[in-house]
Amino acid sequence: MEVDFYGGYKFTASDVGFDVGVLRYQYFNNDLNPSANTTEGYVAGTFGPATLKYSHAFTNLFGFANSKNSYYLDLSAAFDTGYWGLTVTPHVGYQKVKNNGAASYTDWSVTLGKDFGSGLSGTLAYVDTDTNSYRGAGNKNLGRWGVVAGVKYAF
Repeated sequence: MEVDFYGGYKFTASDVGFDVGVLRYQYFNNDLNPSANTTEGYVAGTFGPATLKYSHAFTNLFGFANSKNSYYLDLSAAFDTGYWGLTVTPHVGYQKVKNNGAASYTDWSVTLGKDFGSGLSGTLAYVDTDTNSYRGAGNKNLGRWGVVAGVKYAF
């Protein structure tokens, strides 16, 4: 089970929105050595439709040995299509796993979103990476492309 703890502060200065904070990814009954538990700090800036975010690992990153000071750089934007309340969100990111070059990767996605009102929204995304280093059961490539559908209700 993963539980995420986070805290931060958002503010605006000269038409740029800023967000700074700390995240803790806690995995209970984690038996990895080194631990998969990870603490990161982040800073993000938003101008117009675009957001640039930098996250920095203060601990080893998700069980990678000697990976303290790894980072993730994320650029995304949100565009209203002008049709039926649909938004398009392109994204590109780069994960640098310190001292584990083969585990570093670039990822990208394009998401189509729709707000249905009354707290209900849905998304459909194409996601992909340039890695084949992450393998699961049966040697399955966990970094291959995929399509992800989501439904969310906020209350």
